[in-house]
Amino acid sequence: MNDSFEGALDQLPCAARERLARFAADFEDIDARDYALFATVPEDASALHRAMARADAALAEGPRRDAVRAAVAKFESAAALGYSQRMSLSDTFLLFNSLADRADDRVRLVASLERAIVALVLWDELDADDLGALLGPWAEVTERAIRENDAEPA
Repeated sequence: MNDSFEGALDQLPCAARERLARFAADFEDIDARDYALFATVPEDASALHRAMARADAALAEGPRRDAVRAAVAKFESAAALGYSQRMSLSDTFLLFNSLADRADDRVRLVASLERAIVALVLWDELDADDLGALLGPWAEVTERAIRENDAEPA
């Protein structure tokens, strides 16, 4: 997935591109059976709405917003591919590791992915509360991407 969306991200700062690339690598390692863990309902909806409004204002219209849209589309495609490659429940008779999720789980997954991507792009522009609200269940996954990015010399 990393190579396929690199060109679309040219309008983003290098640090944002690096964070997204590391997040993409970690995302590829997540088994589609675990996607439901990231399809959560936000605990504090009002904090999330405030964070989304601030992020929307920070993105504004233009090339950076377009780059975020391109990244979101690539992650959505990767998630759809992950879902399609899962064994179906009928293929796993007596194996309880592939229970079907619901359509609204998939919608929540894509929404949480979109918020995480926006948070990674705006990492240096939003405060910790807004980042936390946007990252939601992706906080642990993104922590590694940020830590690895910050550890590398510029």
